[in-house]
Amino acid sequence: MEKMEKKDVMEKYVTDKYFSKGHWWTTIWQTLVAIIAWICVAIPVYWTISSTLLASNTHFLHAWKYEEGKTLFYFFDRFFIIAFILIAIIVIISTIHNNHRVKEHISKERQYDHEQLAIRKRRLNNFYTERFGQETFRQHVKHYTVDPEQNLDVDAIQKLYED
Repeated sequence: MEKMEKKDVMEKYVTDKYFSKGHWWTTIWQTLVAIIAWICVAIPVYWTISSTLLASNTHFLHAWKYEEGKTLFYFFDRFFIIAFILIAIIVIISTIHNNHRVKEHISKERQYDHEQLAIRKRRLNNFYTERFGQETFRQHVKHYTVDPEQNLDVDAIQKLYED
């Protein structure tokens, strides 16, 4: 069995259309959506903080300077707190629901050869049975001393898989 480099393993087993070649439209679209979403978060936060908490600081550009805006903001402070809590709860519940859907309902692709894995497991189990005794004995024994001739070579399992 040949050793694979990390780069080769990543190319073989990890799929991501955002970073893959040939999916430039997906990359552009997802990048634009992420940038627009962060702008939609940053502007209202800056606007609110600069015009309320930093109103006396002249280094910041204030979205509003009139007193009615500040009064209105502080009047709605309970509404904003309750809205934030509700949105946080909805986001958390949605995330848990989505994770459940991904784990339980979306089809899963195997990234390995299932038949080859079964063959390797049988070979390994037979090898351990020859070396250390029956599987039931190995699973239920509490203390076992390995004889020196039972020690495994560094590449014993690799050689077993090469056959």
